Amino acid sequence: MLVNRFSMAAAAIALASLVSGVAWAQAAKNWKDRAEYDLFEAARTATDANKKLEALNAWAQKYPSSDYEEERLLMLTQAYQELGQAAKMYESAEGLLKKNPKNVQGLYYLTSLTVSMADTSPQKLDAGERHAKALLENVAAIPKPANLSDADFKKQLDGLRLVANTTLGWVAMQRKNYAAAESEFRKVLELTPTNAQVSYWLGTVMIAQRVPEKQIQAFYHFARAGHYSGEGAMPPAGRKQVAEYLQKIYTSYHGDESGLSDLIAMAQKSPMPPADLEIKSKEQIEFEKEEKLRKENPKLALWLNVKKLLTAPNGEQYFSSSMHNTKVELRGYLVGQNPPDRPKTLVLALSDRETREVTINLDAPFRYPAPRGTPLNFSGVTQSFSREPFMLTIEAQQDDVQGWPPPPTIKKPAR
Repeated sequence: MLVNRFSMAAAAIALASLVSGVAWAQAAKNWKDRAEYDLFEAARTATDANKKLEALNAWAQKYPSSDYEEERLLMLTQAYQELGQAAKMYESAEGLLKKNPKNVQGLYYLTSLTVSMADTSPQKLDAGERHAKALLENVAAIPKPANLSDADFKKQLDGLRLVANTTLGWVAMQRKNYAAAESEFRKVLELTPTNAQVSYWLGTVMIAQRVPEKQIQAFYHFARAGHYSGEGAMPPAGRKQVAEYLQKIYTSYHGDESGLSDLIAMAQKSPMPPADLEIKSKEQIEFEKEEKLRKENPKLALWLNVKKLLTAPNGEQYFSSSMHNTKVELRGYLVGQNPPDRPKTLVLALSDRETREVTINLDAPFRYPAPRGTPLNFSGVTQSFSREPFMLTIEAQQDDVQGWPPPPTIKKPAR
């Protein structure tokens, strides 16, 4: 699910002072004549992108070979950028790299266009990876302009690295190389912690690796992308889509929404989850409940496990092969007795205090009834089983039923 394409426009503006200045007065370059210079000036000073493009085309047509061809190609790329013509922009940036394979502007534009154009063809992915790696290699060779402080210079170099790492991560994600994509997206979030789109991508590639620990971290990154609303947040429609997706997969994993609001609150404060983040799966929660029940009420735990097996699709087969004529020891609550005055057949609820689940046929009746809800411990031999309605029938000795109350006291009439 791709919520929105990553925009490089803000990064382009921030990097302008570092990479967009053109050394028009280099000693080794000369204008062929005044007319060429005038065409350059017409392109440079044009405030309308179409007029700029018109001047650049006229310059290229009249002076196809120029000492300033590299600069002309850069201006052409920027004109297409202003016009929003990505395909033409890509084409002119490729020409710029053919002229100078180390041109940082050309590498920057081609790297960023890889993601914004979202062309996932193998050729474009290969080219995007190549350009991004070349951009990273050339970043180290950029000299610091005299008018930039060390802090501003580092910030702008980091902006170039941001574009390169984003593209490398995006390319790896398209190729389903999720571990490599995760590594690159982590680098991006170190540079721009508020980049919620990359938080979403990071969650996507982590959950795709099908590693339980990473699945939990992925929930955190989806919570960040779907609910963070500060600088760098996704558009509202995208946040809504991710938030709904998170709710769906979190509930499926955890069993309900408990803890989700705490996760969301945590994710809005920090781009990375705490090292000890824990979200229990519904299977883990159920196992812990069963373990606790085994310690506190082993007979009920045994019964719930037996009933689970009996109510499964192959319950009758399980009873026939594994339970028929088997002695069991259980505990339940009396919910029925017959005959009412001298009961020989007892009906018990085991899972709760109302659901009729076990019928006990005694060898001899009790001489008096017991109150409904009387707790009884019993042992006996299983005889039959029905799934619909559910009922397990047991034969037992009267002495094997423990907890039957004493006979009621009959008060003698006063003399």
